Amino acid sequence: MPLNQERVTLIRDVWNNLRVPVRPGPEGLDLYRSRMESVPEKNILVFGATPELLDMAIELKAKKIVSIERTPEVIEAMKQLGTHDWSNVQLIADDWLNERPDFVSSFDCVVCDGGLLFLEHPGQWERLFSLVNSYLVPDGIFVAKEWAEPPGDWDYDQLKEDLIRQFEEECKTRDHDDQIELYKYRASELRLAALAGTTDSKGAFKQTVQSNRLDALIDELEQRFPDPEMVQITLGALKYLARSQPGTTDVITGVRYDGAEMLLARQGFESESFPLPDRPIPGGNYMFVARKK
Repeated sequence: MPLNQERVTLIRDVWNNLRVPVRPGPEGLDLYRSRMESVPEKNILVFGATPELLDMAIELKAKKIVSIERTPEVIEAMKQLGTHDWSNVQLIADDWLNERPDFVSSFDCVVCDGGLLFLEHPGQWERLFSLVNSYLVPDGIFVAKEWAEPPGDWDYDQLKEDLIRQFEEECKTRDHDDQIELYKYRASELRLAALAGTTDSKGAFKQTVQSNRLDALIDELEQRFPDPEMVQITLGALKYLARSQPGTTDVITGVRYDGAEMLLARQGFESESFPLPDRPIPGGNYMFVARKK
């Protein structure tokens, strides 16, 4: 089936305008790299087609690199954003939760940046952890990033206003190009700020609250920052990113590390967590490193 080129272009342009905390930041990339470097054979499986991770595996001269992403259009968009030749990367369009017997005991490192946000907890998380365990060799490593609201009183309206005010202040001494780059960070930070206070007791995001916040924020930002480039960044981060259907989002789960640790242990992993300093809520983005016993 031919690719939907219009969708490829949209995905590529949206992702190209995103920054930390949606895309991996320097601390997270350092952790991914250190763990990839530590494995002997460097047979690496990436859930998703995150350009930074696939480029990193190529730079490290990994013996085998495989990426599983749900749609061919996302794969093609991410490939266009990569900085290296992906010719030797095996790119597979499939659901991560579909079992692949040919992968059993084939990898010594599995990585996933933010993918757990799109899976239900605990069922789909545990299903993925079970598959990862079967795909890894003994002592293999699983590294992933997730977002969950850390303890504390995080007021969305205050977070939003602080981020916008800081942007306006910083713009006073920046030229237009610098303002655009800074706005890419602020829009990405606002996308995650909209999650604050929307997690229920089971770790699921309240979709109506989240969707209404994003819609209202789009209107507010378009009025405050009508620059055409900024409008496109706003729409990419708040309208198109992980919002495939009106009135809801594809981002469904924000479980803290203890919820992940329990399921990882049940599947035979020893794990540790690494909170990240990413704005807008330091520690909201966290990573875990799990080793197969």
